[in-house]
Amino acid sequence: PPFTVSILIPARNEANVLNRIVTSIFASDYPASRLEVWVIDDGSQDQTPQRLEQLTTQFPHLKVLRRPKSSGGKSGALNAVFPQTTGEIIGVFDADAWLEPNVIRRAVLPFHQPEVGGVQLRKKLLNAGMNGLTQFQQWEQSFDAALQCQRSAAGAWVDLRGNGTFILRQSLQQCGGWNEDTLADDLDLTFQLYLARFKIVFLPDTSVYEEGTTNWRQFWQQRCRWAEGGYQRYIDYFAPLCQIRGYAAIDLWMFLILQFLLPLGLLADGAWSLTTEQLPVLWPLQTILGLILMVEMGRGLIKFESRRGWGLLNSTVGGLLYMGHWIPVMLVTVLKLCIVRQSLVWHRVEHGQMVGGGEN
Repeated sequence: PPFTVSILIPARNEANVLNRIVTSIFASDYPASRLEVWVIDDGSQDQTPQRLEQLTTQFPHLKVLRRPKSSGGKSGALNAVFPQTTGEIIGVFDADAWLEPNVIRRAVLPFHQPEVGGVQLRKKLLNAGMNGLTQFQQWEQSFDAALQCQRSAAGAWVDLRGNGTFILRQSLQQCGGWNEDTLADDLDLTFQLYLARFKIVFLPDTSVYEEGTTNWRQFWQQRCRWAEGGYQRYIDYFAPLCQIRGYAAIDLWMFLILQFLLPLGLLADGAWSLTTEQLPVLWPLQTILGLILMVEMGRGLIKFESRRGWGLLNSTVGGLLYMGHWIPVMLVTVLKLCIVRQSLVWHRVEHGQMVGGGEN
């Protein structure tokens, strides 16, 4: 028989979008007898409780856990419901997600391999055409998908992305659940799974849809949270990571250097170059990073966005300029970590801002 699957949907003030994800899951072609669906009302202060009452009437098999006082962020919500679940596979979706009917069936197939502890779906945006910011985020998702494919093919570690994530119950128990002392539960769990000798499979041809951030303020807050969570996991797991060998080790440390440390070095390098009137010392690393970004952005746009010719060139250049936002994000995050003690503050992204409303 197929795996039993528990789908978990953490929801805090998500009344505008809950109908979409719940409806799409119950429209799945996965056997209903092997599927349970949980929504965790994580201390909502909007109309989420009323919307869940409507949904439980429409879908009697929908299960709801209410946490009157939210703590531990998304990880806390998932840990609260996990003991009540029964699935051999745990699927996690954000409240703004939407999936096609065959997604769950395709997502669980890799778990027939005994070493697989997690599966990540490719992410796409429901509102990619809403404005320039959401369009760039869609290209970034395609870039990330191409990079994940490349890392997987090379035998390196691939990352969980939070939404559209499936985890083997046994592996999750071995990791002790989700870490509530992190701002990026998905990145943290990635390291935990690999250090526990499980493998994560990325599925580029199976997608979960979500809403992209529609304004720059929330975009900045989201990226700073991701950056801080990314730094944090290297700090938290530094000692065991030093034991990793092979291409995975090269990939891990190059990723740390190029994405997390290089932006900080660029600030000092730029100041030194201006004061001495000499070429920047870090230009070889800048060149490597630029080539990686260009190649993977182009690969992603060709494979997932069907870009060709001048359209591909324009989109690649625009995408590269857009990816430059990570430099100030990383700089601000590092300076914050050096000056201010880390505070676990989860800035919520407003959902349901799409043209035509969030329930489409």
